[in-house]
Amino acid sequence: MSSIDWSLIIGYTLEDALEYIKEEGDTYQVQVTYPPKKRASQVDVDYDELRVISVRQQDSFVELICAEMDWTVS
Repeated sequence: MSSIDWSLIIGYTLEDALEYIKEEGDTYQVQVTYPPKKRASQVDVDYDELRVISVRQQDSFVELICAEMDWTVS
């Protein structure tokens, strides 16, 4: 596990963030979050639209918390 401050990738697209993590050889986990009341109706995740909103550095991996930028709720 590298000593890089991964909080610098907050705001990056998931694709770009994963590119940097893989370059460093770190393992990662992706957690997708949704706005209230949208999770139940969310069927397909468009991974191209995900952005990193938080990073948790665990002992053995980097956890990326990601969300779509459209948080409108009907």
